[in-house]
Amino acid sequence: MPKAGFTFGPRIAAPDYKQIDEDAEQQVLKDLGVEDLELTDVPAMARSGKIRPDDLLVKAAQIVEQADAELGVYLEERDQALAHLWFYEQRIGLAKTAGLTLTAYRNILSTMMFGQKQAVGDHETAEEIVQAAEAAGVQRIDDAEARLLKAAAIVRAARTRRGLALRYQQEAALALTMKPYDWSTGQIAETAGVEWQTAYSQVAVARKRHGL
Repeated sequence: MPKAGFTFGPRIAAPDYKQIDEDAEQQVLKDLGVEDLELTDVPAMARSGKIRPDDLLVKAAQIVEQADAELGVYLEERDQALAHLWFYEQRIGLAKTAGLTLTAYRNILSTMMFGQKQAVGDHETAEEIVQAAEAAGVQRIDDAEARLLKAAAIVRAARTRRGLALRYQQEAALALTMKPYDWSTGQIAETAGVEWQTAYSQVAVARKRHGL
C-alpha cells in the first residue's frame, strides 16, 4: 500500500447498502410467502398444518440457487473493477464503496494481484503501483466506477437474499424431519436439490438454533 503523503483519487459514493439489505430481505419473505411468520416458528407452523415445509424448502432452495448464480457472475466483476480503481486510478475509500471490511478489501486486492492473500506491498508513487499491477497482469477495466457500483449492489443483494433464504431452508428441513412428516435426510436433499451432507448440515444448524 502507498506510504504517507501519497495523493489518492477521489472517493466514490457508496450505494445505500442498508436499503439494499432491507429490500432484499422483504423480497425473500414475499417470495417465500412468510411475511408474517417468524423464522423459528416454521417447525411449529408446519406441525399445525398452517404451512407446507416441503414447498417452503423448494422455494428457499431456488432463491439460494439463484443468488449463487448471480454471485458467480458479479463477484468477479466487482473484484476486477475494485482492482482497476485501486491499482490504475488509486481511488480512495473503495472498501466502503464496495460495502466491504478493510480486511476483505485488502484480501481482494492481493488475490487479484497475486492469486492469493498476501501483502500488496508499499509503493512511493502512482507510477510504481501501476507498474506493479501491469507486471502482475491486473486487468484494466473500462467504466470501472459504474461497473463497481452495479456489481457491488447486486452482490450485496444476492448475499442478503441468500443468507435469509438459507435460514428458512434450514428451518423447513428441520420441520420435515419432525412429525407428521418424518422425512429422511435423503428425501430432504433430493427435494431441495442439494447433496446429502448439505441437507444434514442444514438440519443440524436449525436444531442448534432451537436448542435441540
